[in-house]
Amino acid sequence: ARRGLEQPIVDWTPSIAPSGTTVYRGDKFPAWNGDIFVGALVKRHLRRVDLDARGAVVGESQLLTELGARIRDVRTSPDGYLYVTTDDQQGKVLRLEPAP
Repeated sequence: ARRGLEQPIVDWTPSIAPSGTTVYRGDKFPAWNGDIFVGALVKRHLRRVDLDARGAVVGESQLLTELGARIRDVRTSPDGYLYVTTDDQQGKVLRLEPAP
């Protein structure tokens, strides 16, 4: 903290080693619209930062922890899905879909 500087709205200490980031804008996950998704290399999950209408953080959640994989990148596709890539020898490209 220092006078004259704006403080971060999220602090990950210890670091999650953030990688690819996207702001979700789509119709497949309406409750996630406007939320930020960040890959976590060290902590091995996809982090969702839940924002309210004013852009204030109202919560965070960890997704894809069961994979145990380093999440290298995350993107919102034009078709409204989230795509994630993993970072390992047998790396994967995963499409996240809403639960039926």
